[in-house]
Amino acid sequence: MAAPPLTDEDAFAQEVRDFLRDHKELNRLIAGEETSSRMIKFCVWLAVDDWNTRLPLSSQTVSNFPSRPVLLYLTIIHILTSVGILKSRNRFRYNDGGFSVDTETQSDEYLRWIQLLKQVSPASDARIDKLKIALNIEGGWGAGVGSDYGWLNGWYGSA
Repeated sequence: MAAPPLTDEDAFAQEVRDFLRDHKELNRLIAGEETSSRMIKFCVWLAVDDWNTRLPLSSQTVSNFPSRPVLLYLTIIHILTSVGILKSRNRFRYNDGGFSVDTETQSDEYLRWIQLLKQVSPASDARIDKLKIALNIEGGWGAGVGSDYGWLNGWYGSA
């Protein structure tokens, strides 16, 4: 069954949140959601821009994006990068009387997720390049670029 077409950035941002399972009732160690809706929408914009600025250039939007999984994974890569930077910045260790605490140790885990998604997901560079080339070729088939053979064939009426 095909997924319904994308029509709304808010709806897609909610799909991203659902995929990440970033809901306050599921986040046991933090209060609320890890990523704000505003940041998810910003990462969706970054993902669309990432797609559009790869060669061959394009001008897709959320509503006409050619691959929902690619947009989802590109968005998640941007979200994990943002959260990972924050966790790295806030990481510190301290000891007091034999008791030690190491905060924000998940930053390494975020880095591993980002690397995995960039290598094997639908948003890997190789898969995106192949998809963009295929879409570009497909878009060129009905463009009306003629051939001398077509002219000769039509001229001599042997069609």
